[in-house]
Amino acid sequence: MSQLPIEGWICELKEGFPDLDLFPPASPDIILATEKLVGPLQVELVELLRCSNGLACRSFRLFSAFDRKHIKKTWESLERANDPDKTAALTGDAEFLARFLVFADIGNGFAYFDRSDWSIWFSESDDHELRQTTFSFREFIETMTRNAE
Repeated sequence: MSQLPIEGWICELKEGFPDLDLFPPASPDIILATEKLVGPLQVELVELLRCSNGLACRSFRLFSAFDRKHIKKTWESLERANDPDKTAALTGDAEFLARFLVFADIGNGFAYFDRSDWSIWFSESDDHELRQTTFSFREFIETMTRNAE
């Protein structure tokens, strides 16, 4: 996949993965409300949310910004995933959640941005050890979409 602008990249991704479910775009107000609750979001994630407020492909789900107009699509949201009282990610540890932003369910675990440098990390459900990737955001989304079960 190429380095197209986000809208083109999302269309290209959808063409390559017909079972990819794209969600209605998030408004700037919804994104701002999410950032007020969870802190700043990574720039490419914000761009993606403006085109598709989350996405799902088999076992992979990129969390959306919660939108009351689309509750079914956005219930599993960035807000819930980063709330220590509601998340299964990082065992709800507030200290970890202060450092890492949970942004995706990878089917057998979760994906995180390190808030200090926006690097991508993941953990698997049966092994809570955090592992850093070398993927860019787009590479991560493409890889997870391709490998989702």
